[in-house]
Amino acid sequence: MLCGCIGSIFAQSPGNGTLLPAPTNLKKPLIRPNWVSLHLGSGYQVNAGAWSNRYAGTAIFDLGAEYQHKEKWLIGFNYMPYTGRTINTDSLYGGIVGPSQNLFDINGNPAVIRTYLRGYNACIVMGRMWALRESTLSNPRTWTMSVVGGIGRDEHYTKFQFDKGRLPQLENDFTQGYDAYRRGMCFSEQFRLQYINPEVLSFYVGLGSNQGITKATRDWDFGTFRAPNAKQLDLGFNISGGLIIPIIIRKSGVIKDAEYF
Repeated sequence: MLCGCIGSIFAQSPGNGTLLPAPTNLKKPLIRPNWVSLHLGSGYQVNAGAWSNRYAGTAIFDLGAEYQHKEKWLIGFNYMPYTGRTINTDSLYGGIVGPSQNLFDINGNPAVIRTYLRGYNACIVMGRMWALRESTLSNPRTWTMSVVGGIGRDEHYTKFQFDKGRLPQLENDFTQGYDAYRRGMCFSEQFRLQYINPEVLSFYVGLGSNQGITKATRDWDFGTFRAPNAKQLDLGFNISGGLIIPIIIRKSGVIKDAEYF
């Protein structure tokens, strides 16, 4: 009887030419989405290097758009306008002010002058991403950490605001002698943490730095009464955060994922 059972088992066992049914407990590979993300943020930058003598720090806006490939790589652009209001005015006007450090208008009254940092930092950026929580087309919520670098253009100058027609010392061509207008190439870096959820709120926070190699566009500085530095290094270290508008890119014929267990 034992021999009969063993023979029955071998008789029911598949041979080399028999196909086994496919296992049903394998997990289908999930399709991770590609994104186009638009971000709008703000922050503050502390300056170092040559330009910190005039601009110690500045408020910034952080604007940009990126293509993010399957939470692994990104490429895009970033635009950061300078909007600072804290300007070091010591020796800014040179010899046209007296011991009181005031400028006087055509009526002999102390002039009210407001000064602002204006300009921008604009870069083409590329970066590497790491998914802290992976997303799929069926569940696009994700946390990612990114390291981003860029190269582009940097410009900055001092803007003066006062009653026009009452302060000829700073008007027309004389403004260019005091505004310290500089421009050149720049490099940028950012460490960023972002949360994307297209159904509700998406946001990011980041720590960044930039290095501007700027050249003087004015031949003479009226404040110091000498030619400005032909080339200088301008450094900035910033923190920023803001909102993200994410857009999922779907390929034709691709449907949302289904997970099989």
